[in-house]
Amino acid sequence: MQSDIWGSVSYQGVVTHITGGNFAQSSITITGWLHDFLWAQASQVIQSYGSSLSAYGLFFLGAHFIWAFSLIFLFRGRGYW
Repeated sequence: MQSDIWGSVSYQGVVTHITGGNFAQSSITITGWLHDFLWAQASQVIQSYGSSLSAYGLFFLGAHFIWAFSLIFLFRGRGYW
């Protein structure tokens, strides 16, 4: 089985993709992979901010912002670039 198949296999042997995308065709370019796999689930993430679990999503988003912001100070003046 290919490594770009994300989903489940039924008892009949049918592979069901989690996004319904055809990764065998679109995974040859990064743009196709980003479109079919990552952005296909974006609506679920956006809708989750209006649910009862929105605090966890906002905490996750804030933590990643702080992590990314801290990289500015880590890389500044150290010769990484």
